[in-house]
Order: sequence, then structure tokens, then C-alpha cells
Amino acid sequence: MPEVQHNLDEELQGLLIPQRQIPLLLPVSTVIEILGYREISESDHDASWLLGSFSWRNLTLPLISMERMLGVAREETRGRKRIIVVHVFSDRLKAPFVGIEATGMPRMVKLNEDNLVVVEGESWPADWPVSYRVRVQDTETLIPDLDRLGELVADL
Repeated sequence: MPEVQHNLDEELQGLLIPQRQIPLLLPVSTVIEILGYREISESDHDASWLLGSFSWRNLTLPLISMERMLGVAREETRGRKRIIVVHVFSDRLKAPFVGIEATGMPRMVKLNEDNLVVVEGESWPADWPVSYRVRVQDTETLIPDLDRLGELVADL
């Protein structure tokens, strides 16, 4: 696991993305737009985490389920699902954006050295697109590895 820089001299803004089991934490700078759920074209790939694709700003983007990618069975949930359009880092994609399924509305959190703690001891398979498991404001979250996520999508 990479070394975590524990020195947050200033506050940063993060976005907690609701999931059924453990929310995701993304830097605000990587989130391009939060969309209401919309029509999804079915995927013809074997990857269960690729839910399909959707139209956004004259582009067709993949919609992924981070929970399925991490081994959590997807259930139909009630409530207002969202699509979080994020910038991923892969020069192999036509457009460097993907949609991540959220089970509700994301919320902003302030991140600083007093309220952001890395949870040690948790490990996950090397192919999972997760950088860290952290606790922010008493909530355990996962920070996705957007480089790895972009590469997994490009591999399809």
C-alpha cells in the first residue's frame, strides 16, 4: 500500500458517494457532474461491474458499479439513485470519463488532518481499484484509485 501523506495543511473538499455497504470518498476536483439516473444501454461484456452505458454531453460513457467490482452483490434499491460522472486517468479511453452508480445524493465533506484517518490493516486484492480505506467524520469510506479504474474500463 502506498505511503499516505498525513500532513493536510489546509482543508480539502471531498464528496461522499453513497453505496449500500461502504461509501466512496472522492476529491471534489475529480467529480464532473452529478446526474439523476437515466436510461442505460445494456452491456455486452462479461464484467458484471459494467452496468452498461449512458449518454452524456454528446458522449457515450460506461456506467460502473464499484460495489460489484469489489464483490458486493447488486440489489435493486429504492430511492433516488444517481450517476456520478468522474474524470479517470487513462489515455486509452475515447473520453476520460466514467459514470459511477450511487445509491443516493452525495454530500460534501471537509477534509483535514483532524477528521481524516487511514484505517490500517485492511487489505484487498491487488486488482481492486482502491487506494485507501479511511475514516472521515466517523464514517468509514474507500478512496478509489481512478488510474486503475480507468485502466480496467479501457481493458474492456
